Amino acid sequence: MNIQQMSCEEYKNNHQNETLWDEVVVQLLNNEHISYHSIERFPLGGNIVYAINDDLVLKLFSPFDREEFVIETEVLENTDWSKISVEVPSIVKQGSIGQWHYLIMTRVSGELLIDVWEKLSLKEQLDIATDVGVLIKQMHTLPVENYPHLNQTYFEWISTQKKQVTTHHSKTGLAPHLVEQLEKYVSTFVPSSQKVLLTGEYTPFNLLVNQADGRWRVTGLIDFADCFIGEPTYDLLGPILFNYYPTPELTKNFLSAYGMALTDSSRTYLMQLLLLHRFSHIPNYLDGHLDMNKVQTLEELSTIFFSNIES
Repeated sequence: MNIQQMSCEEYKNNHQNETLWDEVVVQLLNNEHISYHSIERFPLGGNIVYAINDDLVLKLFSPFDREEFVIETEVLENTDWSKISVEVPSIVKQGSIGQWHYLIMTRVSGELLIDVWEKLSLKEQLDIATDVGVLIKQMHTLPVENYPHLNQTYFEWISTQKKQVTTHHSKTGLAPHLVEQLEKYVSTFVPSSQKVLLTGEYTPFNLLVNQADGRWRVTGLIDFADCFIGEPTYDLLGPILFNYYPTPELTKNFLSAYGMALTDSSRTYLMQLLLLHRFSHIPNYLDGHLDMNKVQTLEELSTIFFSNIES
């Protein structure tokens, strides 16, 4: 199959066709005169991403994801990474075949947090939560003027999210009695005017960890294709919802390291922003932890997601 003639539907249908993508990656490496002894596709993520040997990564962007290519390239090239305490990829080469774009980057060392999280002790998880809070705080000190292509119309975007909140959550399977409460609950939300670089991706799928002196630490961060400009609180949602909230001590450590106190007002603010988050999926977050139908109100849900040890 010629990928340059591939429709969006064909791309979706062939996303897991490893034979096809192996051939494409080999062609790209040959075109770039990069020698290789191994290629291996990473199973996670929306893009086509391959490990090349032990030290490189190739990330392929379809014509339907061109904005992601522009954003990731801009963030990787325009950020002063000396201000960040973890390793990030460096672009080695970038190019295109037709309307398909790709980045060849250095490979960040370590294991994905998703692969080790359940094996860690509570003490180790608390250390990781602290590391993530510190990392996000560092990222939020970066000047936003370096990213001219990133969407900086955050207030307009929030307004659109408010209008679509009922439709969005109805599609996720949120319990009908909670859907009925959505519009009123988010109506009082007023976004902060503070602007920072947001990844929205501080999840166990994009954080890498290594053992140092017998302790697991966050040492790497990948995937900047969803970056945009907005208020800092937005970035705090992913770590809590994916890893921390069932164990209140983790949320407390994380927010303390970031520099945020969890109060009644901040809890409500976090919950409102969670409902407006572009990837928000309440049933997924609750799955395996709590029966959604037993939660009567969104305010009750906020005390479940955003609790700490003292609550």
